[in-house]
Amino acid sequence: MTSRLLATLVAAALGCAALPAAHARTYVAPTASFGKGAYVHQFVLRDPVTHQPLPNARYRLFLPGQVIAGLPVKPDQHDSVIFGTTDAAGRTVKIRLPKSHPQKQWVFNPIIGEGDMGESFRLEDSSGKEPLRGFPYVLDVDREYLACGYSDANGYSYYAQSRTPRNINLYTGILAGSADTDWCAGPGAAIANSASDPGAPDLYTQYLGSLVANGDRISTELRQQIVTKLLALAIADRDAGRVAAVLDLGDIPDERRNDIGYRLADAGIAVDRGLAMIDAHLAQSPEDAYALDSKGWALYRLGHNDEALTWFDRSIAIFAKNSDDDSDAREAYATGLTHKGEVLWKLGRQDEARNAFAQAAKIQPKNAELKETLKRLEIQVGQDGAKAPGTASE
Repeated sequence: MTSRLLATLVAAALGCAALPAAHARTYVAPTASFGKGAYVHQFVLRDPVTHQPLPNARYRLFLPGQVIAGLPVKPDQHDSVIFGTTDAAGRTVKIRLPKSHPQKQWVFNPIIGEGDMGESFRLEDSSGKEPLRGFPYVLDVDREYLACGYSDANGYSYYAQSRTPRNINLYTGILAGSADTDWCAGPGAAIANSASDPGAPDLYTQYLGSLVANGDRISTELRQQIVTKLLALAIADRDAGRVAAVLDLGDIPDERRNDIGYRLADAGIAVDRGLAMIDAHLAQSPEDAYALDSKGWALYRLGHNDEALTWFDRSIAIFAKNSDDDSDAREAYATGLTHKGEVLWKLGRQDEARNAFAQAAKIQPKNAELKETLKRLEIQVGQDGAKAPGTASE
């Protein structure tokens, strides 16, 4: 139980990571040379599937903890990061160092997307000691693009960039066959690299066109990823027409039903269909606390407030048991209490609502859902006679 989004992950820690701030990109020419020392380091960026060199390709390269002469370290960092483009033979810049460092010690990623923020993942086996080489994955950048491919010899994915702080989810084991590989390297990469281009068609239009053109060739799993991206984009824009059109396509994967159902309910669009997705998930996982909370939220959106409280209580009870050693469960526990508090507030049970909000604030004071709800409902917990966080109800 790591999140509302049930993804197929190599490790839970890779599930959702905020794209951290980096610095404005200046892509170094392959003819450049940095550092001092007797040992020259130069690498070739290769396609993980064909192993052929990638010419004129963008990359990120650094040796963790290493400061390289001529490359100043950025604030709050401990290593010199190179953003460059390869030459016609796929070669990087040359780096001179006092010691020789084999390639397995370096972080070396191809780049996808545009922007000054980015993140990559390293896929590892269950022991966390060995990289998973040539392993299929999909990166889903929230409200932006999909990037897919195969991990390199050191287990690294693309370095996915954005101009805006985003969340990114990693899915593994998705791709199947050459048609999927071709889509990732062709239309998929083209859409991702144009995602921030003001002159490009909107992402929904691009992904829908790609699905129409390629849907009969790619695997069911990749098709599901594209359909799910279409739906997420439509929900983010609160476009009911587009939501309905995507839902009629079908192909929502089972492991995404709770997440999509909750998003629909939260946006107030096609809530009844969202509830059906949540119920389908609960039929398989009746004690999933995230789905129990999702069902309560969908029922609230449909106006079934008293029934919603019953589902919130079931969810909260499970989160309470798991919150001591699980930060995700603590966050969800606070969110569940916030949801319950909003329903109680709408029912006019204000003292009970304030108590629920106060409990949420005690468990996770910085919970974003709590802050947004209190602001929207114009409630001040702990002030003007309201119960302060942590106080018991009278």
